[in-house]
Amino acid sequence: MSSSQNFFFKCKKGTERLVNLSLAVGMGWVMVMMLLTTFDVAGRYFLSKPIPGAIEMSEFTLAIFGMLGMAYTHKAGANIKVTMLTDALPPAMERLLEVITSLLSFQIVAMLAWYGVISGIEEFHAGTTTDTLGIPLYPLYFLLCIGAGLLCLEMLMNIIETIQGFFGTQVVEPDQAS
Repeated sequence: MSSSQNFFFKCKKGTERLVNLSLAVGMGWVMVMMLLTTFDVAGRYFLSKPIPGAIEMSEFTLAIFGMLGMAYTHKAGANIKVTMLTDALPPAMERLLEVITSLLSFQIVAMLAWYGVISGIEEFHAGTTTDTLGIPLYPLYFLLCIGAGLLCLEMLMNIIETIQGFFGTQVVEPDQAS
């Protein structure tokens, strides 16, 4: 295995670890949302006292999970993909179109990450908060940047793999290379 293949393999494994970590953090927030909703409903039903701001917090936790789960969804191939037209193409043309669409998608997600930073800075300086609980909004924008950044890394790894497959130079794991 060449040094560039070894570097790519290490980058891919590092990206995979980051994506899995972000998913775990996002799933932790889903657990928080689940418990919060359970206690809110129980308090409303049994004690006639709902938890103030529970709906607002549920919206926050759902947004956090969505942002941190984007890269894992892409890694798992769980995004919706219509292949009716590309299945009729020769494999080389299909890979070429995949590279082109992946590059365009990468650009859009990179812009999302960039504007997440810009919006986060603007919201920080504006001091914007939620209505009920007064929670600052800027951390969500920075979290969007992190989620989109991880999605960019995952997309970049896929683009490189697709290009390698286009030229017939797939990278195998070091323990499988023997």
